[in-house]
Amino acid sequence: MLFLEQLINGICTGSIYALFAVGFGIVFSTMQILNLAQGVYATYGAMITYFAIADAGLPYWLAVIAGVLAAGLVAVFVDQIAFEPLRRRGVQLLGAVIASIGMWIALREVLSIATHATPVGFPPSSVPRGRIEIGPIDILSSQLLAVILAAVVIAGVYHLLHRTNIGAAIRAVGYDKRSAQIAGINPRTMIIGAALLSGAVTGLAGILLAGGQSFNFNLGDGLLLQGFAAVVIGGMGDVRGSALGGLLIGVVQTLSASYISAGYQDAITFGLVLVVLLARPTGLLGTANFQRA
Repeated sequence: MLFLEQLINGICTGSIYALFAVGFGIVFSTMQILNLAQGVYATYGAMITYFAIADAGLPYWLAVIAGVLAAGLVAVFVDQIAFEPLRRRGVQLLGAVIASIGMWIALREVLSIATHATPVGFPPSSVPRGRIEIGPIDILSSQLLAVILAAVVIAGVYHLLHRTNIGAAIRAVGYDKRSAQIAGINPRTMIIGAALLSGAVTGLAGILLAGGQSFNFNLGDGLLLQGFAAVVIGGMGDVRGSALGGLLIGVVQTLSASYISAGYQDAITFGLVLVVLLARPTGLLGTANFQRA
């Protein structure tokens, strides 16, 4: 029974990691940017949701929509302020990494000032907190909500990228920006769209993570490490791989905390990353061409 309970807990945690990893992977596959500011988008999603509930008095679901949109807009802001000038100058990966670190620090400081660096939390009455019985197992409604939303959003992102003309245009820009432009696609518009999508998905991950606990301006930092590990394990540039990697990390972390020690969670997670890289350098579902979203 304990194993089954912990397995479900791991899947719930992994669903949030999967969402974050999908957002992280969209940026990496479309813009070829290792965006270390990605975790901040999750924090902004959660913080804007908190302010919308606590200060503006919005219902939880409207506040969630506001938080998701705000996180997407922050991602577009970062892309246009930090990355677009570098793209125009042809600056390669290292320059973008340094720029993302700068934006990460600056945006964190804004939130630190806005909250006086004190923890906040969604009002208890605003968040789903009941328990649902599934056979012999009790599961929190917030956990079930995270799994359902993650499944729906990840399926939607995959459908958008692989079954629509917009998705085809975004992937075309990821393959070869110049060729896409010759075909009549506006690369900047597609990149802005990809940034908006990536930020919105990441913001939702932050909101779900913050749902049942207090949090502060560092909320997204932990997600950044787990999301990066998930993308590496699942395969860079593959939505399904990123989601699979996130789920795997969530389950492994939860089971290792229960049966070994919580102190070894990170060591086991990144040990898993090392094993996967040694056995399959492109990740579980990745290909040699990581530009495929």
